[in-house]
Amino acid sequence: MALARYIHPNAPDPVKDKYIPTDDAIFKSPYGPFPAISQDLNVHDFCFPPDQPLPQDYDLFINAVTDERVTLHQFYNRACSLARAFRHDGPNPLHLTPSPIDDRGHGGEILGLFSRNHIHYSMLAHACFRAELVFGGISPGSTAFELWHVLRKMKVTSIICHESLLPVLREAIKLGPGGESDGLQLVLDEKKIIVFSDDASLDAVLGHPTVESLVKLGKEMSEPTRQRRGGERLCYLFQSSGTSGLPKAMMISHKNAIHSGLQGMVAATQGARFAGITEFPHQIVLGIVPAYHSYGMILWILRVNLTPATNIIMPKWDIELALKSIEKYKISYLPLVPPLVRQLAQSPLTEKYDLSSIVSCGSGAAYLPPDVAYQLAQKLPNKTPIPSGYGLSEAASIASGAVEGLFGLKPSPPGTIGFLLPGMEARVVDPDTLKDVPKGSKGELWARGNVVCMGYFHDAKATAELFAEPGWLRTGDLVMRDKEDRIHYLDRLKEMIKVKGLQVAATEVEDTLLHHPENLVVDACVAGIDNGKGDGSLLPRAWVVLSKEGKRQSETVVFAKLNEFVGERLSKHKQLTGGIEVVDSVSQLPEIKLWW
Repeated sequence: MALARYIHPNAPDPVKDKYIPTDDAIFKSPYGPFPAISQDLNVHDFCFPPDQPLPQDYDLFINAVTDERVTLHQFYNRACSLARAFRHDGPNPLHLTPSPIDDRGHGGEILGLFSRNHIHYSMLAHACFRAELVFGGISPGSTAFELWHVLRKMKVTSIICHESLLPVLREAIKLGPGGESDGLQLVLDEKKIIVFSDDASLDAVLGHPTVESLVKLGKEMSEPTRQRRGGERLCYLFQSSGTSGLPKAMMISHKNAIHSGLQGMVAATQGARFAGITEFPHQIVLGIVPAYHSYGMILWILRVNLTPATNIIMPKWDIELALKSIEKYKISYLPLVPPLVRQLAQSPLTEKYDLSSIVSCGSGAAYLPPDVAYQLAQKLPNKTPIPSGYGLSEAASIASGAVEGLFGLKPSPPGTIGFLLPGMEARVVDPDTLKDVPKGSKGELWARGNVVCMGYFHDAKATAELFAEPGWLRTGDLVMRDKEDRIHYLDRLKEMIKVKGLQVAATEVEDTLLHHPENLVVDACVAGIDNGKGDGSLLPRAWVVLSKEGKRQSETVVFAKLNEFVGERLSKHKQLTGGIEVVDSVSQLPEIKLWW
């Protein structure tokens, strides 16, 4: 595949040109700008240009458990078929309405995607892109209460639900329309529930049509020639906790999505040019990062057909299955999160399997401690410390380490964020005065670029808090910019707790504790404590002030009731695995430092 597609005509030469650090408050990526794209480009047409034939076929997705396979050509044909069934202006068997183009109006079709990783998940997303149907990715670990909240926050009108998660969906619907306390209404039409079944022979499950039935139906439909729209139009919603507070629905435009996929391609192309490589090698990739997350979205959805890759998809983490898959499929690239890096680094199981096929490994979604990065490196063929990327759901990728010598850049050892990725600009700002700070000083990282999201869906207040100035995203993370323009992570302003790479909003857990039906507590503070494993992951812990009713009962009983209530309403990673402690006042607690 031609590398020139991913290079701006004025991009710097990775060998001849040297990046010169600047003392300007606004600093830019050493990679240069993005290549120009059409203003109205649709994500699907970016990945599968209509005027270009498909490359030679290959296995695109493989189920690590069953060895079931989907080739690139099968993927494309299935996505086209399903898109015909999804078009609101076609035969429209589901009676879908047009999707909104932003959040300035009301109504419009929003399709929820509620599933674990699956070899057909990416196909669902591309069918939506092609049909101009906005979708919202939802965590498959959601409890019924969390799902109910997200369905209302995203204003989901239709949903694709994996058959294993139907009981959770039914319980969520039973919670009713809502709106009494938070103004959010459930608008899901139960006639528009589509089941994602592992049995391809089924056309219906519990009276609901299956994805396969719609793919079959779409194959028989004609498709008129049309210009698909994209650009600044709303493309999909992410389930995000934002920089603080309860879960929100984050808006990603086609322009945002395309540049999130393109960004890694620009960096990879410049790296290839630096190494004297003229074509991208075919990679075999371990597929454990969840597709509903921005990290997984880039890997499994936004880069399809941009570079040749076979993705070995795991529905859930199993270290031995991962190691068996590395050996069986000769996996060459491991995209991981810090807890998995630690587990692979420390597990004796790694000695049982052949890891010689691994060319590279990366970590994202959370802070990767340097010692863990070095530990796993010693078990891999090239012994290179595991690099860690930096981004947010609101801007999927902002910075990462670069190959030493590329544009004359210095190394980015573990513990640093690295250099700005293609197309990005940044500032380091005093969070109190909102004034730029000099190099070497601590401040909040602000970022600007085409990957930065549109804002939060129907939440103008949260959007205003996210953007301090037009276009400038406040990350909520405290960093230091060194003399080379490398970024060093220091601390965080926001109250998010990272548990195994997943976000936990302290306020969400606190709110749950305060709403126990027996009113056991009158105040609560939740923060993350070190899990003791050295992987940067935290354990949520609560400090509570008991009510009269709480004091009347024993602490053991109160703790049991609170844990049970949190467990019923919130996902496993949000539960109080760090314990509960009774205090007289949360205002007297010492400051608690939190990692990502």
